[in-house]
Amino acid sequence: MGKYRKRYFIKIQEVMKMKITDEAKTTLEEAFASNNSDCLKAMVQQSCCGSALAFSLGKLEEGDEPTTINGIPILMDDAAKEKAETITIAVQNGELVIQDEASQCSC
Repeated sequence: MGKYRKRYFIKIQEVMKMKITDEAKTTLEEAFASNNSDCLKAMVQQSCCGSALAFSLGKLEEGDEPTTINGIPILMDDAAKEKAETITIAVQNGELVIQDEASQCSC
């Protein structure tokens, strides 16, 4: 009898440094429910201080491979993933805020 070895392939998930606080997660889930959405879409846009991340609500489509942070699916291209490494989405005074540890902008 021939011997064979089973090969196991492990999908390694990227380790994202981006954070979503638990309070922001709850707020986002409420926004998803009231806007027929199920994910965030992150894109890089030009701002007064260079490029910055912008977020919008989205709907996952077949074949999408979101990054999940604290249970929240986020669609990002490579440029957005790079920018997202220093981002925290939190709630301050009842509103979602995007905090960027790397931002030096004050405009």
